[in-house]
Amino acid sequence: MKVFNKSVEKGSKTSFRVELASYPDGSPIGVWVRAINGANDGPTLTLLGAQHGDEYSGIEIINRIMDSVDPGELSGKILAVPISNPLAFNTGHRITPPSIGYENLNMNRVWPGNPKGLLTERIVSGLWENLVKDCTVVLDMHEGGKAFMARYIHARGTEETDRIVGDRNRELYKWFGQGIPVLGGVRTRSHMMGSLSIQTGIKDIPCIGVEVGGGGRLWEKLVQVGTRGVRNVMIGLGMLQEEPVGQQMKQYVAQESSWPKTSRGGLFTNTCELNAVVEKGKKVGELRNPIGELIEEVHAPYRSVIFDTRFQPTVYPGDWTVHCGKIS
Repeated sequence: MKVFNKSVEKGSKTSFRVELASYPDGSPIGVWVRAINGANDGPTLTLLGAQHGDEYSGIEIINRIMDSVDPGELSGKILAVPISNPLAFNTGHRITPPSIGYENLNMNRVWPGNPKGLLTERIVSGLWENLVKDCTVVLDMHEGGKAFMARYIHARGTEETDRIVGDRNRELYKWFGQGIPVLGGVRTRSHMMGSLSIQTGIKDIPCIGVEVGGGGRLWEKLVQVGTRGVRNVMIGLGMLQEEPVGQQMKQYVAQESSWPKTSRGGLFTNTCELNAVVEKGKKVGELRNPIGELIEEVHAPYRSVIFDTRFQPTVYPGDWTVHCGKIS
């Protein structure tokens, strides 16, 4: 196979850098690409990490997958970019900072990109054309970033994408398993239309977003969960001949979700655990002022499974606090 015009022989793996743009002084802006061409025919799986520059779990999960898979035992191909947005990653930002390219774009809102567009759009276009548009399945690796802890799968789409790839996306998150709850449904806001999962769905490519980790560091247990889940998907696709792990565990699927918000700024404390199931009206967090006085409580809007909890305690009025997935 060829990846960015680089040949990868059957039964082999490789890693290389590719230039996608340049800085004003002419030095390259590029990404690391990892590829495995299995000895046997099969589907093509694309793994993308760190679209958001402060999300680190996906980098480690992707590298563990690529390091551990034996090309001689693989049916199909794996194409992987551990760090998709080097502009955000190298500056420690969630999105491309305005100091680079004068744009301040969120990479996961501009797919499939534009080869003649702004800097982030050009990088996205290169990834789309070479790694995404002709693949079989995409796993988009995310987490909570510096401010949150996350442990769920994002599988929400539009009515159109649900009609095209909805059943296959549901198959993917069931294969992933391990009791990881899921945000499904079809109510996607207009500003999300440039997300990777929506654009792949329009092109008949199933894609789910894996959200495990956060807090600005790596958590070994969550990295292990993500690595096992990716391997489970590969087993489901027939790429690996192994037994899956944790597919019999109960997996809540919420068709909608919300983030209860505070009306004031302060220091926020979670009063619920990640992936806990809480009843409607249960307190999920407390807000205190700088001298420790309780000034506000946050409650679950409905019976919920907790997708994200707050890691960074400081909040402004209207900030996200705890991500509640509605359980019917």
